[in-house]
Amino acid sequence: MKFLGFLLLPIFCVSQTKTLTYHWTKIFGPEKYRIVSPDSAVTTVTDLEEGVYQFELKVTNTKGLSARDTMVLTVKPPESRYADKTKRARSSAAAVLGKHQN
Repeated sequence: MKFLGFLLLPIFCVSQTKTLTYHWTKIFGPEKYRIVSPDSAVTTVTDLEEGVYQFELKVTNTKGLSARDTMVLTVKPPESRYADKTKRARSSAAAVLGKHQN
């Protein structure tokens, strides 16, 4: 299953990025997933299964103040006009979290 990505931007000034720490966690969803770089502002989540996931980003500054944001990611099977209902190909999906694309 190809998945183009899902993006979430932290709401902080770019000039503050050197003084901030980031941490991504899965708070809901299927058991199968992998957060590639959980302590990065931008990360990729791979090995996703069909279902609904919730990921949380916690951003903390050097004074210990933090903010959290949660995103919902829904992974659906690929649609095909040739889909055979008796056979389902297993595949993987991935998402990019934390980077904005136009």
